[in-house]
Amino acid sequence: MSNINFDPKKVAHYEDISRKAVFGYDQLFTMVLSLLVENQNETTNVLVVGCGTGMELTTFGKHMQNWQLTGVDPSQEMIRIAKANINDHGLNNRVTLYNGFVDSLPEEEKYDAATLIFVLRFIADDRKKLSLFKDIAKRLRTGAKLVLVDQYGDPSSEYFQEMFKAWGYFMKHSGVPSELAINIAAQATDKSLFTESGIIELLSEAGFTKATRFYNSFMHGGWVVQKI
Repeated sequence: MSNINFDPKKVAHYEDISRKAVFGYDQLFTMVLSLLVENQNETTNVLVVGCGTGMELTTFGKHMQNWQLTGVDPSQEMIRIAKANINDHGLNNRVTLYNGFVDSLPEEEKYDAATLIFVLRFIADDRKKLSLFKDIAKRLRTGAKLVLVDQYGDPSSEYFQEMFKAWGYFMKHSGVPSELAINIAAQATDKSLFTESGIIELLSEAGFTKATRFYNSFMHGGWVVQKI
């Protein structure tokens, strides 16, 4: 697969918009970290899939001095900003970045945990979602945790419609410009959406078990699973 390049202007404002569109955005990464900590003093090798501008990497690196981190992202612009953020936080010696996809990472390198946060929204096809899950599973140790966070739901359900409407008001009151909020909301109802049961089924097929939902906010959900 070829690399993906997002609009540099949108990338530059990615974190700011995310904070206004996702309830508890900053705290979410600390939640994820807390789910992955097995022993505060253990050296842990963590894979961050779709590392974006480096929010996970800097949050994890700042709090967990013994963690070694690998970030992979198909966007050159995202990687460029992530490198700058990692440098600003003095984490160069503990973070490795790859511009590309998970399937390009060496399979012999095994990770103790992985994260997949706000990535599936860019993958409409279930077969491609499954392929990504399998690529991650191949690079995880047995028993390793994967944390997944993304938009989800069944647009035909009454619950979805209620949450969708409320989410629109939330973005408006959080300061997202009206036109941008409409565009973001429209993207949330496209073919990339998945149901909870559907994504758990794909994760199971890829070799993951013990799915537990730990986060829910309007259109967003978070799950932690374990590699068999």
